[in-house]
Amino acid sequence: MVLLTLPAQIDSLKDCCAFVRAGAEASNLAPQDMEKLDLVMEELFVNIARYAYAPEYGEVEVGYTAEAPGRLAVQLSDSGREFNPLASDPPDFSRGLADRPLGGMGIYLVKIIADSIRYQRSGGRNTLSFTFLGETRR
Repeated sequence: MVLLTLPAQIDSLKDCCAFVRAGAEASNLAPQDMEKLDLVMEELFVNIARYAYAPEYGEVEVGYTAEAPGRLAVQLSDSGREFNPLASDPPDFSRGLADRPLGGMGIYLVKIIADSIRYQRSGGRNTLSFTFLGETRR
């Protein structure tokens, strides 16, 4: 796994996405797949940057493995407060947009776009891992 440690701050998002895109390019993901991967990475990274350490600051370790053509494994790890985003309830689509509570839509989209996503808390670290398959692999 290729790893990069970044400050868990919004300003690091661009570097995080560029780093993971290098793995996506090594996996020969198509341009439309890159845009979906960017969406997933933005949601996950921003959640860590905003909530994992607040009001303090910390770091996030981002890693990827180009497993095969059209298949990329990605991992984000932080030592911030424990939070399993996969345990979040899905948005209540039976309610109108104005009647729904804020939040939750981003994680919902991540669950739809990413493949085989999982969360683990171990040794004081949150680790969220997922496999991203290009359209040709689905």
